[in-house]
Amino acid sequence: MKNKRSLWVTLALAMTITAIIAYASTNTNQEGVLARSNTLESPNSSPVTEDQLIDPMVIDTDKPIGDTVSGDAVVQKSFTVNEGYGHIKLSMNNHSSHSVFVSLTHNNTGKVYFSQEISGKENFMWKSFEQGFEQGLRGGDYTLQWSGGGSQVNGDFSGVTGSSNSDVMN
Repeated sequence: MKNKRSLWVTLALAMTITAIIAYASTNTNQEGVLARSNTLESPNSSPVTEDQLIDPMVIDTDKPIGDTVSGDAVVQKSFTVNEGYGHIKLSMNNHSSHSVFVSLTHNNTGKVYFSQEISGKENFMWKSFEQGFEQGLRGGDYTLQWSGGGSQVNGDFSGVTGSSNSDVMN
């Protein structure tokens, strides 16, 4: 009786391993690496499908992010995040003596990724993965809006995008 039970357990284990190997082999690329999902998760856990996968460890230098922000009480600056480079680090510097409010909005969806007050003569660093966007942001056009609350804005910003969190950590 025990021999029959051992035989069935062994057969079940062999079938399970065979099924796992068969599944893995149908989901690998030519190099034998498991295929990755193209679904990104936002902080609220609703999936967002991107057109491309994020490749590991690649910094996008085609379109650097950065500019001076000055003149009016409200200043908008636009930049583009290329598909697959949704991990972002932005450094914002307020050179004026009064506070400014800065927000980052994805133009196509209207999603506001952050809205932050920066005190006079202060700096603010924003990293997407530290704010709940571990999978990165959508590709597309973004607007960084600076508002001086009636006073003129005087500042600058710079940024980098990458294909993984480690690209924008430092």
